[in-house]
Amino acid sequence: MRNARIPWLVNHSALSYANQWFVTDREFMRKLQLHDSNEIDAKQLGKLAAKYMVARSFKKDGSDGAVYRRWTTAAAHLKQAWHGTRPINDEVHALAGRLGKVAPKTGTTEQKLISAATKFLWFAGKHNVRILDKRAVVALSQLTSLRGLGTDYSTYATAWQEQFSAHQRELEKAVSKLPAQLAWTRIDPKFHAEAKAVFQEAWFTDRVFDKYLWTIGATEGSATSFA
Repeated sequence: MRNARIPWLVNHSALSYANQWFVTDREFMRKLQLHDSNEIDAKQLGKLAAKYMVARSFKKDGSDGAVYRRWTTAAAHLKQAWHGTRPINDEVHALAGRLGKVAPKTGTTEQKLISAATKFLWFAGKHNVRILDKRAVVALSQLTSLRGLGTDYSTYATAWQEQFSAHQRELEKAVSKLPAQLAWTRIDPKFHAEAKAVFQEAWFTDRVFDKYLWTIGATEGSATSFA
């Protein structure tokens, strides 16, 4: 299936991410999104990392107190990156480097830290970050024949954007159908108005594409995200 686009999966991905947004992402976005003056909740950052399978690098050794201190330090580094003025790809690599000094070294790879950095920044509100995930790397490698996407974030982000553009018409069409499909989702009817507003956000379509890549990546035997 190499270099194969699977446009019919876009519809599935749109409905799947609508559920994911309501069940998981909505709450993390509310609790972790940074503004100029607020702080990042270290416990919530740890919960996000566990949910998105990048927490293990921070929990290998030490007491609960030591682990919490690591998350507090990681939260401080995330806030620094959020306020950074460098190009976003540079901020991702810089944050990954700082996270590498927080996480115990055993079993920690550059891939895992870049993945964590992108996920942390996105949920903090930097929606111009392209989330790097193991399955997405597999999918983009399949769609583009590029290699090394897991460690070269700039190349990964460029490949992500090019493939997003190639799928954009299908993505927008799938998202436009979601308001009529709310009865088939896990979204409580009292939140349907909020959901319809969210469906119009540019970041929502981005995340549908992430879900599409994640789904394609599974076909190559990648069962989980970075852990």
